[in-house]
Amino acid sequence: MIDWKENDEIGSLVKEYNRMIAELAENADLLAKSERETAWREMAKQVAHEIKNPLTPMKLSIQQLQRTFKDGRIDMEAHVQQLTQSLIEQVETLSSIANSFATFAKMPKALTEKVELKSILTHVVDLFRQTSLATINCYFSVEENCYVLADKEQLVRVFNNLIKNAIQALPNEKEGKIELRISREKNIFLISIKDNGTGIAPETVNKIFEPNFTTKTAGMGLGLAMVKNMVDSFKGSITFETEQGKGTTFFVRLQEAF
Repeated sequence: MIDWKENDEIGSLVKEYNRMIAELAENADLLAKSERETAWREMAKQVAHEIKNPLTPMKLSIQQLQRTFKDGRIDMEAHVQQLTQSLIEQVETLSSIANSFATFAKMPKALTEKVELKSILTHVVDLFRQTSLATINCYFSVEENCYVLADKEQLVRVFNNLIKNAIQALPNEKEGKIELRISREKNIFLISIKDNGTGIAPETVNKIFEPNFTTKTAGMGLGLAMVKNMVDSFKGSITFETEQGKGTTFFVRLQEAF
C-alpha cells in the first residue's frame, strides 16, 4: 500500500493502486484457501479408499462368525480361530494405514548433523543383500569420506525406500541388478540408485512424487513423497531418469559438509 494524503490526480492513481493491491491480496488468500481445501479433499479421498479395503473383509468375517454360532458347526473352535485371525490381520492393516498417514502429516523434525554417506549406504545395502535375490553392488568414485549435513535416521529411510522400490520394480523373468554409486560434483555428492526393472510409464512420470500416487497394487503411495520431503529438508534434491523395459535411476544430490 502507498500512503498519499493529497486528493489530486496522483491521489486518484494511488487510491486505484491500493484498491488493486487489496483485491490481489484477497484473491491470493482465497486461492490459498481453495488449494488447501483441494489438498485435504484429495487426502481425505485417499484415506477413505485405503480404509474401505480392509473394512469389507472384516464385515464378511464378522458375518461368517455370526453364521458359525447360529449353525453350531462341529469345527466351531477352528473356524472361529481362523476368522478372528483374519480380523486381527485386517486391524493391523488399518493400524498401518493410520501410521503411514500420521507419519506423512507430521514428519518428525530433522536432527541435522554431520554424517558419513558411504558407511550409511554400505550398511543399508548389506541389509538388503541378506533379504533380496537381486544382485546389489556399490561403486564409490570418491576415495575420501563423504560427509553431508542430514538427519542420519531419515537418510537411512531415504535409501531404504529407494532400494526397496528398485527391488520391487525388478521383473521375475530376468536377473535383477541394482547399482548404487557415489560421485562428486564440486561440493555436491551425487548418489545414484539404478535398477534394470520395468521402468516408469510416461503417463505417470509427472505424478511419481505426489503423496497419493502409487504404481503398486498395495500401499498408500506415500513412500516417494516422504523421501522427497526428507531430501528437501536436507537442502538436497531428488530426480530420476527412466526408460520403459530397461529400468530407472534415481539421483539424490546432497551438499558436502565441511
